Amino acid sequence: MKNNEMPRETGPPARLRRWTGFLLAWVAASGAEHYGRALLSAGLKTHHLGVLVLLQDGPMVQSRLSEHLGVFKPVMVSLINDLEAMALVRRVPHPTDRRAVEVHLLPAGRNRIRTAEKVSRSATDEFFAPLTQAERRVFHELLAKLADRPPAPE
Repeated sequence: MKNNEMPRETGPPARLRRWTGFLLAWVAASGAEHYGRALLSAGLKTHHLGVLVLLQDGPMVQSRLSEHLGVFKPVMVSLINDLEAMALVRRVPHPTDRRAVEVHLLPAGRNRIRTAEKVSRSATDEFFAPLTQAERRVFHELLAKLADRPPAPE
């Protein structure tokens, strides 16, 4: 440890543990970092995986992918550029709408999803090791419930 670095505790400072929102932000940041590092071992970022998984059921218009993943269209263009450069997807002009572009999942993309599933399972097991299987199920259900609620008004 360098002289100007503070020692890292195993969790947030005790005085902040009573703040649910702070705990949520702390765990979310830690989990995202852990999961992101794991996915990088499969050559993907979280949103790359999101695009690939959404394409498993068939081609999708690029703008629809943006909506489903909640990312701005220019960000989606970069994500698709990355995936195309890795030969995991291919852009194809939409058959009836000249302005739209469909994104197709390639066989290498399907293979990468399988690799990511293994990595994801392992990363999830590591991160949630302090929880029992029953606690993991409840936590997942609660996360899904929160994810499904309408966005908060601005």
